[in-house]
Amino acid sequence: MSLSRNLSLYRGLLREVHMQYTKAANNPTFAQELKAIYRNNQNIQDPSKIEALNSNAENELRALYSAIVMEQKRKIELSANRVGLNLPKQYDPENPQPLGGSDTSSEAAAAAAGEKY
Repeated sequence: MSLSRNLSLYRGLLREVHMQYTKAANNPTFAQELKAIYRNNQNIQDPSKIEALNSNAENELRALYSAIVMEQKRKIELSANRVGLNLPKQYDPENPQPLGGSDTSSEAAAAAAGEKY
């Protein structure tokens, strides 16, 4: 197991805990708990156990980041709704849609306007 990967995960978790809990709530308890967990597990040599701990740490980071991103998207959506705007639909690579509706050709635009060629 890579020591650099372990340190990277630890630093990422510590940074996130600091931003979300220590700094925001002025409460060092979560950072102290995280440090204690890593200290208690620092002598583990079994690669499968280390991999399981790293996977758990990565899942925690993903959960924290996805929650932050979803919260930000929701705030933007609520702000737009408050002033009477709708956010554009997000691009879906599995189901691409043309811009401006189902058919954006000049013939369709002319037909909608009542013009003929």
